[in-house]
Amino acid sequence: MAEFRKFVTAEEVQSGTLAWSEENDADLRRVLPASLMFDLVFDGRKLEHLSAAWEQRELAVGELLTRIPPGSEIVLYPASDRGTTVICRTTAPGDAITVRKRLSMNEHKHRYLKWYAREDELYRRLFPSDEPFVIEAAGRRVAGHAPDFEKRQLVIGEALRLFQPGDNLLVSWKLGEDEKTLSITKEEIPSSVAKDAMMSLRLMVTRLISRPLNEFNEGDVKGLILLLDENKNLWERYSQVKEENEKLKEQIATIESVFEQFTRNTFFGCKRDFEEWVAGHMSLFEKGIRLIHRDYSVIVKDGRKRRIDLLCQDRKGVLVAVEVVFNPSIEDLEETLKLLEWLKGNIASFGNELTGGKLKATSIRGMLVTNREKPELVEQCLQNGIKLCVVTSGCVIDVIE
Repeated sequence: MAEFRKFVTAEEVQSGTLAWSEENDADLRRVLPASLMFDLVFDGRKLEHLSAAWEQRELAVGELLTRIPPGSEIVLYPASDRGTTVICRTTAPGDAITVRKRLSMNEHKHRYLKWYAREDELYRRLFPSDEPFVIEAAGRRVAGHAPDFEKRQLVIGEALRLFQPGDNLLVSWKLGEDEKTLSITKEEIPSSVAKDAMMSLRLMVTRLISRPLNEFNEGDVKGLILLLDENKNLWERYSQVKEENEKLKEQIATIESVFEQFTRNTFFGCKRDFEEWVAGHMSLFEKGIRLIHRDYSVIVKDGRKRRIDLLCQDRKGVLVAVEVVFNPSIEDLEETLKLLEWLKGNIASFGNELTGGKLKATSIRGMLVTNREKPELVEQCLQNGIKLCVVTSGCVIDVIE
């Protein structure tokens, strides 16, 4: 998302003027509107008719900037895609930072938050240690997992489905809690900001034409009025498209629900049919994976005999224990988790047995293939690092990892 961050200096606080360097020009132009003037909501206080001095690379904010302590972090970002209002949030030195991001469709689908390489430093500041924590998302509390900086993702789980794609999320640590708590909330932009976006342009034009008319020719005045009318028409069209988009989302959700009811699981009659199909189409679940054994038996603790539905090897040479679960239940999931836990704890002896002592195995991971997606199933797989593949009607595959 377009935003600009910086730590304010004592000179900036004293003068009430925010400054930036030449290398930040591109970031500021993505954040500040292209209009001559704009409004700034500074920690909830609205400042009207500001203008950036691009040649001096300065933005005069005024008294509100003089009230924050030097060294505070300041974040600027647009209130909306097509508005003339900019939001400004400040974080005092020593306070927990707040990360703002827009939830994408892919993140919502796979229940995790992603970030770009340029944001690594920001997320390392957010997660300075690997201490255990809990996540509070829209009032729901779940166990948290340390972020994966190699994949640049933070697994949230089913709680992320409480938000919708396109929502602006605020991620920060909650202060004053007994447990270390990461709070994820939906950013609520004051309704007055959205409603006043058009009014701001009206005021700007009014201010311009309030100057003595002898400074403007008739064509200039008419041009300004036409500009105002055109912007008003564009805003009305934008609002109309937004309403139609919401209606389309509801219709698509209804169609998907009906389609799911009519097509789910009609392709597979029983677990054996499902397992046969999975064994013959492993490449659809992961590139480069190959099947080594089917129904491979192992003796787990207490002398119990268990079988691995599909024992595979990925393109990096790592063993993959694939369990095929048809119409999954809690008991099926618990048994699968116990088997994978035993395999990971006994990987050396298991690898020795598998290869007749010729090769050593150092790691194994799990994959669960099922024909139904259940919230508790998704949650457990995410928490235990198991790749989940959901197959619907033999043609739609949803991979969650």
